[in-house]
Amino acid sequence: MGYLSEFLIAGILLTLGWFFFTEVLPRWMADRAAKPPEQPLTTLPGVEEQPIIAIDAEASIESSRATHDAFLSEASDLILQARGAELFTADLLEQAAEKAQDAIKLRPGSFNANMLAGEIGVKRAMIADTTEAIGLLEESAVRFATATETKKGVIDAYVGRGWSHLERARRLDDDRAASAYLDAAEVFLKGFRVSPQNLFILRGWGMAIDGLARVIGDTAESVRAAEDAYRLALAEHRGGDHELHAWYAEIRAADEPTQMQMPAVRDLY
Repeated sequence: MGYLSEFLIAGILLTLGWFFFTEVLPRWMADRAAKPPEQPLTTLPGVEEQPIIAIDAEASIESSRATHDAFLSEASDLILQARGAELFTADLLEQAAEKAQDAIKLRPGSFNANMLAGEIGVKRAMIADTTEAIGLLEESAVRFATATETKKGVIDAYVGRGWSHLERARRLDDDRAASAYLDAAEVFLKGFRVSPQNLFILRGWGMAIDGLARVIGDTAESVRAAEDAYRLALAEHRGGDHELHAWYAEIRAADEPTQMQMPAVRDLY
């Protein structure tokens, strides 16, 4: 009888031990792990006091626009300062270019920023050496083209782009010059289709054809085709009764190519 009792007691103890280690102990450990630690975790000083700031998309866009406008305003001021600054002109225009580029980074498709950057590039090219000027004019043409894509039908963008090619052609030789003159003529033709009465378009176009003829000859097929299109445009411009016919004949007969400064391409100064 005593042996049986000891066996039962041992069995009960084993059962209780098995239940404790398989059920009670795992639950106790899980509950303990779920409780927060008595010692708080290490945190950066002051972090717990920082407010959570929600990002407002509309406010962010407005802030970007305001910063973009500020950059453009600063660039325009630098352009004004550069007028008549003599030895400081190049530095001031370079600073203006950086401001315009900052505005473009904020809003790559900005019409005003691209127009301003194109204008600054041409101004810088006018006082730069040939190699630097060509790069500046190529970049200006891209800026004006971007402006055209951003806001269709604005004639100033065509004027600026055409003049960029025109000035680039004057700094090149042979086939490269001819190609640049053709680029200019093509842009001016597109501009004419947008605004047939724009005088700057027609004068720039005429100078591009004259430059092309001086490089590859008056009898070249591309020159003849360009002149045919130009004369048709002159006939359409104000009914053909104006001084541009005489002006074009005069520049074609001149010993040296006619040069004109790029006209203003923005309303804000």
